[in-house]
Amino acid sequence: MFIFCLAYSNCYSQKKESKKNIDSTTYYTKTSKTAIRERSLFPEKSYDRLTKCYSYFSKKKDLDKTLLCLVNLSDIQKELGKLSLSFEHLWQAQYLVKETDNYSYKAIINRKLSYLYDNFNKDKESLFHLQQALNYSKKITSKNNQDSHQLNANYLNLAARERQSGNYDEALKYIDSCIFTDKMIKNTSYSLLAAQVERGFLLMKLEKTTEAAQLLNQVKKKSLENNSKFKTRIYYSLGELKTNTKEYDSAIYYFENSLKNIKTSNANKSMSPYILNKLSNLYYLKNKPKKAYKLIIAENRIKDSLSEIKNRVYNELFEIKNTYLESIRKKDSLLEQKNNIIEKNEQTQFWLKIIIFLVILLAVGMILMSRMRLKLKKTLLDKTETELQSKIQKERSKAKIELKSKELTAYALQLIDKDSAIDELLKVLKEKSPSSYKSLNNKYKKGAEDLWDEFNLRFTEVNSDFYNRLKEKHPNCTPTEQKHLALIKLKFSTKEMARILNIEPHSVHISRSRIRKKIGLERADSLEDYVANL
Repeated sequence: MFIFCLAYSNCYSQKKESKKNIDSTTYYTKTSKTAIRERSLFPEKSYDRLTKCYSYFSKKKDLDKTLLCLVNLSDIQKELGKLSLSFEHLWQAQYLVKETDNYSYKAIINRKLSYLYDNFNKDKESLFHLQQALNYSKKITSKNNQDSHQLNANYLNLAARERQSGNYDEALKYIDSCIFTDKMIKNTSYSLLAAQVERGFLLMKLEKTTEAAQLLNQVKKKSLENNSKFKTRIYYSLGELKTNTKEYDSAIYYFENSLKNIKTSNANKSMSPYILNKLSNLYYLKNKPKKAYKLIIAENRIKDSLSEIKNRVYNELFEIKNTYLESIRKKDSLLEQKNNIIEKNEQTQFWLKIIIFLVILLAVGMILMSRMRLKLKKTLLDKTETELQSKIQKERSKAKIELKSKELTAYALQLIDKDSAIDELLKVLKEKSPSSYKSLNNKYKKGAEDLWDEFNLRFTEVNSDFYNRLKEKHPNCTPTEQKHLALIKLKFSTKEMARILNIEPHSVHISRSRIRKKIGLERADSLEDYVANL
């Protein structure tokens, strides 16, 4: 029981591991490589394997491996003579690679499409795809000088087209470009061998028999050593060469070998009618009409078969193309709808961003405006407060000045009363004691002058700017006139002014008239108002 359980668990783990491997990318990569390697021997089996690998890589979105599968699926169908399916796989590959920068696969797909269009004598479409392939190949070579395979493959196809058109010199130029590129980068790719085969054939067509024979024999030796897929083409070229030199037995040998190679390799089937025709002509020249006739019948049978296949494939091809184009249209329509949705979403996002930006801008503006208003309000409040304080200060100063002026006026009135009393006393003393009157009168006059000086000092304290403005406006005023103006400022009457100044009232009137003239007042103008505004 223990041994049974151990064996079962080991078997189960192996199955689990096997299932895990089947689902892995490594497994499908190895499977695809094996199928590609064995496609000429087991085309149908390889096709099934590659189909599964294609489905897996498509789901995994591995574009390079998906394209590899499609290209090889197309090649298998082409070798089997199912050109419509070959077209279908290439169109699918072209659609996948269309929006990418994969120039290598773009070159391969366009070159293979060119070859397929050649089979249907669609020269315009074939040349278009070949030119596209050449452009992509040049881009690949410009990026990587060592990768000349794609470029040389296109040169070979262009050479083949020129050869078929009978332009052997032009074809030879393309072949020389191909060989030069390979030698320049020291490449030993299969394109060099193919170019040498094509060159040998072209030299033969240009009647350079010796040079062509030497080159084709060298290539034949290399192909036999490497078991090359160019054997069919080499044998056919040597057969043509021997026919031109009238070595009919050798020509028959090479043509028959070429046919055998087609049967064994299952490739280049389209060459069979040409080879059979050549053999038929050779047997006719050797007086073997029966064999020649059989070969002609075989040739016609193959031609009819190929023609029938071509017609059938041609119809299938355009049915598939229409279906494929319809599917592309649907995909493009869906893509356009998605793009429209994306564009609308982008527009919505754009306007939403603008709205958000405007809202933020408005919010910032409102905040700044609010701050500015608060600042302005604060400034206005500060200004108002300053003005109010200034006004209060002025009012206080004015009140203080008025108070001082009142005090000064009261003081002056007291002086006047005092002077009146002293005058009365002096009159009495003059009558009763003349001797004492004289000394006291002189003393009184001196005291009166000192009182004026004290009065003038107090007046200056109260009206500090009065004398400055008076000197500024009327610099020619005398000190006596300044005294008169100061008393006018305090609104004293003529008698009071005469009393304070210890002069006669008549003298006060005279002084006022002089002052009016000096300051330039008219008769109608008030001296008191003018002095009050100083």
